[in-house]
Amino acid sequence: MNTITTHTLSLLIAIALLFSAGRSVEAQVARSQYSSIDSQRFQINRPLSDFVRVKGQEGNYLQGVGLVVGLKGTGDANSTPTHAALALMLKHMGSNSGNGVGGEYTPEELKNVKNTALVIVRANVPAEGAEEGDFIDCEVSAISAKSLDGGTLAISTLQGPNPHDKTVWALASGAVQLYQDKIPTRGYVQKGCRIERTIRNPFVTADGKVFLVIKEGHKDWRMAQEIVFGVNNLEQNISRGNSGQIARALDQKTIEVTIPPQYKQEPVFFVSILMETPIVDSLLNNKVVINRYQNLIVIGSDVEIGPVVINHNGIKVETANPEASKFVSIDTQKQYATRLKDLEDALTALKVPAEDIIDIVEALHHQGKVYGELIYIN
Repeated sequence: MNTITTHTLSLLIAIALLFSAGRSVEAQVARSQYSSIDSQRFQINRPLSDFVRVKGQEGNYLQGVGLVVGLKGTGDANSTPTHAALALMLKHMGSNSGNGVGGEYTPEELKNVKNTALVIVRANVPAEGAEEGDFIDCEVSAISAKSLDGGTLAISTLQGPNPHDKTVWALASGAVQLYQDKIPTRGYVQKGCRIERTIRNPFVTADGKVFLVIKEGHKDWRMAQEIVFGVNNLEQNISRGNSGQIARALDQKTIEVTIPPQYKQEPVFFVSILMETPIVDSLLNNKVVINRYQNLIVIGSDVEIGPVVINHNGIKVETANPEASKFVSIDTQKQYATRLKDLEDALTALKVPAEDIIDIVEALHHQGKVYGELIYIN
């Protein structure tokens, strides 16, 4: 099979903006003038911590059911569960002014209360865990109330995600603040969750191993092997070449590292050294960042697009060269590149709204024709 060179293979993207009067405006997105993106990337060293996390050091969440009180008539109305929870809370607080057998309030007595809301309470525990006495933020979400504005979360118990584990890990309470999006049925309590039991995330296995998980955006076979090389070179430097290999890749996202004998009793010290291991990075700028709320799109210079035809709101996008989809002989470097950034520049020149550009990029991505990673931010 003959190799297709840059002189015999090119991609042409024609963009036509159709106006209601029947006129059309065309723009041409030229093929990139370099023969290979890879050949233009710089090789730099970055610490291993930029690429991986230590397995076991993951965030956890605690959850529970609570009551928000002090609302301005925007709480739950005619909600038996809310009134039952309020009656139970008053009982635990020692109230004996109700009509119950022991002086407790009954749900029927509280049915006209409208300043209370039953809520779901959730707190995210950071990856490093939390010590008893630490305070972290917690989120509250209304079940049926109209608004939580101005309310206060009464003391609520929080448990882990396992419904069968009834351990109380934290207590939450405090004034509820609404998020900036002003959704009145959800808010947060700043530093309102107090950890009652220490939460630690072990990271060393019983047989003295640490597992590294490659972060999103870096998971591939080449990066996994690059990390193995870097870690094993580190071990050779530490042991002056007298030790064997301590790292091996289990797949494209998981690296197994055996703690050297001299660090068996100091795993934290070893991991601190390990995470500073220099790893070669090729500066692959292949991400597309999208903010739907602000109609913002940021396209990396290395993001490429494949052959596709798409129509959207009168805009026709076509990668017209059929040769682009043919098989070519294997080469270590790409012989052509059509960048998504070129398409975006042409659409912007035609005054296509950012919202429409985002729609087009997403459609291309759903077709598998965007060779990069889409990242959404708020």
